[in-house]
Amino acid sequence: MIERTGREVIVACKALTLEIEHVQEKLGTDIPVVWVDRGLHNFPVKLNAAVQETLDGLQDVDRVLLGYANCGNAIKGVTAGDFEIIIPKVDDCISILFNSQKAREAYSAEYASMFMTDGWMDADHNIVQEYYYMVDKYGEETAVQFTEMMYAHYRTMTYLDAGLYSIPDLMEKTKIICDIAELETRTHPVELTYIEQLVAGPWPEDRFMHIAPGEVIPAF
Repeated sequence: MIERTGREVIVACKALTLEIEHVQEKLGTDIPVVWVDRGLHNFPVKLNAAVQETLDGLQDVDRVLLGYANCGNAIKGVTAGDFEIIIPKVDDCISILFNSQKAREAYSAEYASMFMTDGWMDADHNIVQEYYYMVDKYGEETAVQFTEMMYAHYRTMTYLDAGLYSIPDLMEKTKIICDIAELETRTHPVELTYIEQLVAGPWPEDRFMHIAPGEVIPAF
């Protein structure tokens, strides 16, 4: 069991539920977790407000381990309470799973890929739900055309495999999007090193941003 002084809580996107729960079990930690709706990534202003509201509701906490990345500046301007905030210093949650932003960018450049995990597929407003919403609202022909345009700059769909869920099942769920957009499917193994570091520390400044009590999260 890892023990650290100070009262800590994890505030994280629910899309990382399986990964964070697995890491806590592996490390033998039992840090309380407050989950934020994963569907809010489609609405940066709402996500910003939800994270701030969650932080404002915390009591008797010395340190918040924030299970978010920059996420298109969606957490910019969020203010810490009377506690420190630790944040992975990467652009999005996919880079967290790749263990570095550089590795994710290199993969994206080579394969022109969008990425999928079980957590993202389980979210409200996921890519398949959005497709069927367009079918209901505009008809199938228009929905197909929109989908082709939306994913025109991608060549592949990459399923990130940390060994926590069935990749074939995930592929089946998203097959309709891959078929319409003519995306090649790939599987890429990932390790949860970044999440382990977030949970267990220490938090080197080249990989984590430290926000002091009362300070505001900047763009990064």
